[in-house]
Amino acid sequence: MTVFANDRMSLARLIIALCAVLMLAGCAAGTESSDSARSSTSDSSAAESLAASAGSSVASSLANGDYDIETKTDSSMFHPVACVLHVQDGVYTATVTMPCEGFSRWYFGTSEEAESASDADIYDYTADASGKYTFDIPVSALDEELTVAAWGQRRDRWYDHTIIFYSPASEQDAAA
Repeated sequence: MTVFANDRMSLARLIIALCAVLMLAGCAAGTESSDSARSSTSDSSAAESLAASAGSSVASSLANGDYDIETKTDSSMFHPVACVLHVQDGVYTATVTMPCEGFSRWYFGTSEEAESASDADIYDYTADASGKYTFDIPVSALDEELTVAAWGQRRDRWYDHTIIFYSPASEQDAAA
């Protein structure tokens, strides 16, 4: 009887472990195939951002051109009103238009890292024809949450934010 009880416990543990593995595998597969799922991987430095863009499969799947894309941020105070993704030979950059002049500089990383960053890693605005601030920046990944520090002019300090650059809806969106 004792041997049979141990076998039942082992079998129960095996079934529980197998169910857990199958559930995790199902969740991972569902995440990859779901159109509405978005990854939440943070990007912690400009060097990592630029290195990530070299290996991105998304960039190589997009034809050269300009795409109007959607963005999402963590704040109503820090939100682009327009974003154009520029794809050239598998490298992508964006022209991001902000609604006002509240933030004048961007850094990909945290506000703490931005404090000691070199000017080469910080992106300053240019004013468009209507006076809105635009930023020409490298985009290290699409459909992933990226960490960005933005310089707030009113209080002269860096603020931590996140932004997601979404993939273009279709290649028909490309402007020639």
